[in-house]
Amino acid sequence: MQVHALTVGNTQVENNIFLAPMAGYTDYAYRKLQISLGVGLAFTELVSAKGLMYGGENSAELLFSGQDINKTSAQIFGADAYFMRSACESEYLQPFSIVDINMGCPVPKVFKNGEGSALLTDIKKAENIIKECVKSGKNITVKIRTGQKRGDDIATEFAKMAENSGASLITIHGRVREDYYSGEPDYNAIERAKNAVKIPVIANGGIFNKQDAENMINRTGADGIMIARGAIANPFLIVDLLDKETSVTLKEYMLNHITLMAERYGDRRASLEFRKFTSYYFKGKVGVKELKTALQTAESVGQIKFLISNYL
Repeated sequence: MQVHALTVGNTQVENNIFLAPMAGYTDYAYRKLQISLGVGLAFTELVSAKGLMYGGENSAELLFSGQDINKTSAQIFGADAYFMRSACESEYLQPFSIVDINMGCPVPKVFKNGEGSALLTDIKKAENIIKECVKSGKNITVKIRTGQKRGDDIATEFAKMAENSGASLITIHGRVREDYYSGEPDYNAIERAKNAVKIPVIANGGIFNKQDAENMINRTGADGIMIARGAIANPFLIVDLLDKETSVTLKEYMLNHITLMAERYGDRRASLEFRKFTSYYFKGKVGVKELKTALQTAESVGQIKFLISNYL
């Protein structure tokens, strides 16, 4: 695919390969590592607008980005335009030039509150939320799906509405809500939406290698792509997509990852949080079963570092 810079409102993004917001995975540590390898823009885990405005420390923690703030977009969710705009104008989001609105999350807890992908069937409410957030002066982007159930195709209508409401960019996950994260993306739906608007369109869904990325761009004409689970399964996916080389090995990457987690979250939390990544890091690799098991039961950062350093 053609890699190039992208303009999002009044902000220039280094390249058109974005790292998706993934709850429980794309925390500060993981975003920092992916940015260091070349990701053009990384998104925080989705953050509740109401949670921020009610002073929730957990919500604020999700936004921490350190020195990578200029390559990070905050992502918020909610169904109340007042709280969404208030969050955009709050001190928590003040450092971010780009704020993304999640209108595609399929998780039942979010959906049942009328948030995330539930907004796909209430375009008037979605429109009001976008317009109010734009009034904050932030560069507002929107992430959606192609619909809620198979057969839906609301991407074009939604993209035009988002553009007319002042959004600077829209990301389209080429699946409906009931598909969650499986199945072939609806390339045609993304293509129709791309051809209907002038703002940049980012395509998301099913990108695990360079061929997937080329296929997505060729079939949709999108301005860029957003990588998600593929970047966890292969942390060097971004290097492949950029046609770069890196001297960083998987061992070094894993050691950097646990170190960053420990610095931010402390020993106990870091050792527990790191466990979920090991299944991805070792997927498809032979001869690592015992190491994988040991890492998933390790109870300290020191133990994790010892195992990685000596047995990987």
